[in-house]
Amino acid sequence: MHQRPEQGGQGRPGRSRWRAKSARESACAAIALLLGCAAGGEPLRVAVAANFQAAFVHIAADYPQPLAPTFGSSGLLYAQIVQGRPFDAFLSADKERPQRLVAGNRAFGLSTYARGRLALLVNSGTPSERWLRAERRIAVPNPETAPYGRAAVQVLTRLTAQPRRVTALNVAQAFHFAASGAVDGAFASLAQVLAQETPEHRYWIAAEGLYDPIEQAAVVLRGGNEAAAEAFLAYLTSDAAQTRIRAAGYR
Repeated sequence: MHQRPEQGGQGRPGRSRWRAKSARESACAAIALLLGCAAGGEPLRVAVAANFQAAFVHIAADYPQPLAPTFGSSGLLYAQIVQGRPFDAFLSADKERPQRLVAGNRAFGLSTYARGRLALLVNSGTPSERWLRAERRIAVPNPETAPYGRAAVQVLTRLTAQPRRVTALNVAQAFHFAASGAVDGAFASLAQVLAQETPEHRYWIAAEGLYDPIEQAAVVLRGGNEAAAEAFLAYLTSDAAQTRIRAAGYR
């Protein structure tokens, strides 16, 4: 039976053109998965940080083996792994959680596959440090579970900005809150902003000195499919995959 990607709060832009874009991406993910399953073999079960969803879809389309992604915040995916949910690989939005899994002998093969960048998406006005005034309502991914949320809080703290925060589950939901008009703006990953073809005048890329580096690390999870997971993580650090990842908005 074919498996479909599970979503952990996927962002769906409010404008019709953005909704169409999101629908096309979801369709691409499903098609890539179905084609992989048709080629034979059990799909590799990959827990993927929500910010990396758009890039993962393209990488999965290039990869010769079937992949079954589950997208969500890194913290929630980590909790599911610790609780015993069967995954073969974990692509986190931070390095700390994969390191914990290695320390606990649940995983091995730690590698950095991307370095994230934080962006502020706004619905009106000029996005910048000065936009973050007290009357603004801004969606921030949950800093307890989402590394981009932690980075967003660091930006606000270092700028001494105090807009009214609305906590989202992850970067995808934060983006959706802004795109739907539920808030005035949102912090999200630059990769997600680019994937939705957001006009340049609607987002501001936060200076990297305003937050700690977002090193996104991956690990092979111990179980019965370790060789296939190792091969996939090796591909993630290949020149071909890294070219795609950088083009998607990562360092």
